Amino acid sequence: MSTSNAASITANEATWLLSREIRHLQQRLERLEHGMEHIYSGNADSRLGSVAITAFQELDMLAQSTDALAGYVERLARLLDTEAALDLREALNVIPLRDLRQRLGGAQGDGLEPNAPELF
Repeated sequence: MSTSNAASITANEATWLLSREIRHLQQRLERLEHGMEHIYSGNADSRLGSVAITAFQELDMLAQSTDALAGYVERLARLLDTEAALDLREALNVIPLRDLRQRLGGAQGDGLEPNAPELF
């Protein structure tokens, strides 16, 4: 794959990179949901209030949605299996997170770590 400076990759590559990012978000949401459940289950005497229950439902919905979006993008990638290059510089320039912008541009080296914050 090309580097993010060139940002000229095929539609297939671009959609696979997007799918990978969505899957990464889904994994982070699942870790967050699991961590929240662990926090609340630590005290058997406490009951979840409606705000906490709503938050858990939202986390679950976000995790399911990101999983569905990643699957959709993966199917699109198969349809866009062509060698025609896309110039993604303009689209990538609006992404404020540098590491995300570089990964979506096809930069080598994953750099994804479980709890590493992204600097922008």
